[in-house]
Amino acid sequence: GVYLWDSRRLLQPGTRSAELKALRQAGMQRIYLGLTAQQVADIRSLRRDLQRSLEAAHEQGLEVALLLGDPAWIEPDGRPALLTLLKQLAGMPFDALHLDLEVEQLGWPVPPTRLQNWLDTLMAVAQLKTWPLEISSHHRWFAEAQLGQPCVPCALPQRGVRNVSLMIYTRNPERSSVLAEQIAQRWPALSFRLAQSVEPQLTAEESWSGVAPSVLQQQVQHWRVGLQASGISGIDWQDWTHFPR
Repeated sequence: GVYLWDSRRLLQPGTRSAELKALRQAGMQRIYLGLTAQQVADIRSLRRDLQRSLEAAHEQGLEVALLLGDPAWIEPDGRPALLTLLKQLAGMPFDALHLDLEVEQLGWPVPPTRLQNWLDTLMAVAQLKTWPLEISSHHRWFAEAQLGQPCVPCALPQRGVRNVSLMIYTRNPERSSVLAEQIAQRWPALSFRLAQSVEPQLTAEESWSGVAPSVLQQQVQHWRVGLQASGISGIDWQDWTHFPR
């Protein structure tokens, strides 16, 4: 899977086929499709372009999840904007809705009320019953529960969330594997994917930026063999713009 923050090439007829071909050649089986404010401003055109692009992606055997990630939607006063957008996009043939709502982006440390707001947003979204709901999250919220903090992984199944992409951004594959395996064993009611970064703005310890495509493919294969037994269902990359190919 790969995060497609800039979706213009996929949504435009002139570049759609080439973009889908490049994704398949890179070994991708799943796309997390993000939207820009400009695209969202014209819902009618966006729905038309999405319909054609999703049909073309499905013909290529690609799954497509709608990726939305504005942290303002975590807070009660920001939540209605997310729900309105989802209602406007209802009926589009996405395979899933993937919310990348990082509570840390609203400031650190994260108070218990913000974690509860996050869970409340997920509950409100789940009640719309648009598409299967999944999330991205930093792995810290899936470690041992902390006194006074809501237990996020305990609460997710009650909110219709079964699939979680664990953001374990490290260039050390042994460390990411161990952390992902421990979390998967601790929370068997959830299904996990391992999220990694190729973004150049991160440190060399956090990102796989600059690695040769062949080396990255070898590492992905090692992960797949090692992690499947623990129930880790795949690897997600942030993002496509910087993916080595």
